Amino acid sequence: MRQGFLVILLLVLAESLFGQRFAGYLYSDYSGVLGAKSQPASLADSPYKYDINLLNGNFYVTNNIAFRNKASENAGLVRFINDKEKFLQANLSIGGLSAMLSLPRKQGIALNMSARFHASGNDISPDFIQQFNRFSRPEFIGRTIVDQQLEVAFGAWYEIGLTYAAVIKDNGFNRWKFGITPKLVNGLGAGFARLNDLDYEIDNQLGEVRMTDLHLEFGYSSNLDEFEQFDGTEPFSSPKGIGFKPALDFGVTFERVAFRGDPSESSGTRLDPDITYEFKVSASITDLGIFKYDLGRASTNAPSLLPNPGFLDLEGKFDGLSSFRELADSLATISNTESLGGQFTVTLPTALNLNYDYNLGNYYYFNANVIVDLTRYIPADYRLNHLTNLTLTPRWEKGQRGFYLPVHVNQIGDFQVGMAARLGPLTFGTQNIGSLFSQTPSSGSFFFSINISKLKANSKKPYCFGVNQGSANTTQLRKPLYKRKKWIFF
Repeated sequence: MRQGFLVILLLVLAESLFGQRFAGYLYSDYSGVLGAKSQPASLADSPYKYDINLLNGNFYVTNNIAFRNKASENAGLVRFINDKEKFLQANLSIGGLSAMLSLPRKQGIALNMSARFHASGNDISPDFIQQFNRFSRPEFIGRTIVDQQLEVAFGAWYEIGLTYAAVIKDNGFNRWKFGITPKLVNGLGAGFARLNDLDYEIDNQLGEVRMTDLHLEFGYSSNLDEFEQFDGTEPFSSPKGIGFKPALDFGVTFERVAFRGDPSESSGTRLDPDITYEFKVSASITDLGIFKYDLGRASTNAPSLLPNPGFLDLEGKFDGLSSFRELADSLATISNTESLGGQFTVTLPTALNLNYDYNLGNYYYFNANVIVDLTRYIPADYRLNHLTNLTLTPRWEKGQRGFYLPVHVNQIGDFQVGMAARLGPLTFGTQNIGSLFSQTPSSGSFFFSINISKLKANSKKPYCFGVNQGSANTTQLRKPLYKRKKWIFF
């Protein structure tokens, strides 16, 4: 799968898969400054006085095109053979030196910085994807294939976001919160491949291919021209950005205030709860923005075939390609081609996030989160999108500790079970724990975060039985009897 036409179409995607975000954990109020990435309103009346993120990272990829064979023999990527519509989703983010601070009157502010990569491919026709480089297999000989389509896109960028959140209404029973994050995003590069139509038939004996229709276009941003994967001679490294552009996240949350007895410690003392709602419902729109790039030199449109191309050894013709320029040159031997010029636009992965969180008491919670793709409603040439998906997460959280068990399913039916834990300053987890043990994984995920934080509740709470720790890991001694005034008994 690393040779030929298919690889060039997915070149940057396939080589970027070293790189849902923070599944399950991100939807908790204990996620602090990172929680603003999904819901800016979560910083209003936050359980934290402050939360400083030193470093965080998230990697996630899932697809039904190929799986990775871990066996010592035939190790590598192996394509699925089935009639299912194909998809690819991948994201990678690295961040840190971000912080949030609670302000008086139940307000909060935060600064978030990160570098992100996102790739998506949806509605990919299965036949050509699984047949290329294997046309001579008996099950493919003699077949006629029509109406093959494909669209993939990728993008990478830096972003800096400043979040403000506040409780806008609180009557003691219900709370309304609002948050907004204006962002500056600096595009590091983007690319696309769109196969509008491909028809072909496979020879009955040799496995050669006669193409009867082809309309393909592919391209990338001009700031990638110097790298050898595109049209240059330099190995790929971090490209220069195109300058900062505006983007936006915003959201609203409704909370029903909890009327439950405070949890009790083994010593018999009472703790003030860090989380004070019975349930909350929230909605947010994240990553609202568009990049505009100049097209790179090797960007190409192939609108039609040359006359009478005949049966071709398609595998040999496109074998061993390693750049977009080489792909364009090979295409010119069988089809009419023209260079694409001008500019193209690509969306950020704009999404609607719908969330419900229920406080079961005794530190147990249940969360349901839906991500709905909104990029189809944004006027742009290409889109970085999410598959619409649902994540259900039972969790246990107490102060500086937490355990999460997210169950994730997307619109294609891709099903995953993850696991995560929060232990003091360190949070780590995976969205698909099965991929760690499977010999043939088709997805992979890992995330971590290192934070320094201080919770509000119990940070100054006195205790009646000597030294005791609250959920914020702070202490306060009760004043000794001989120092008390005579008319004070407690």
